[in-house]
Amino acid sequence: MDNRIAAAVAAVTTTAALVTLGTATSAAAETTYPAEYFGTPQAGTGGLILRTGSGAPTDSGIGEGTRFEFLGQCVRVNGVDLIKVHQVEPGGWGSSYSGFVRRQYANLPPNLPC
Repeated sequence: MDNRIAAAVAAVTTTAALVTLGTATSAAAETTYPAEYFGTPQAGTGGLILRTGSGAPTDSGIGEGTRFEFLGQCVRVNGVDLIKVHQVEPGGWGSSYSGFVRRQYANLPPNLPC
């Protein structure tokens, strides 16, 4: 009976280690921060195209001068920093009002961590 308990404990410990390793590996691809930042597309951009988490453009965007909220998620795709945002006032196009935009064209406070 003691051998069965020891085997069960070993199996649970191994499973927990694999789950922890899998979580740490996937967390390296993106970073999450508190959602307390607001911004707009930079002047002269004409607006920002909303993208998927993999960087693919969608059929929606946020118009220049339209406020959005930073949702606390940053990803890097092919060397391009993307941040997840949600449009908080009218002034865009398409049916989606949340998605990723290119960080370099977003007018955000400089203390944004990514």
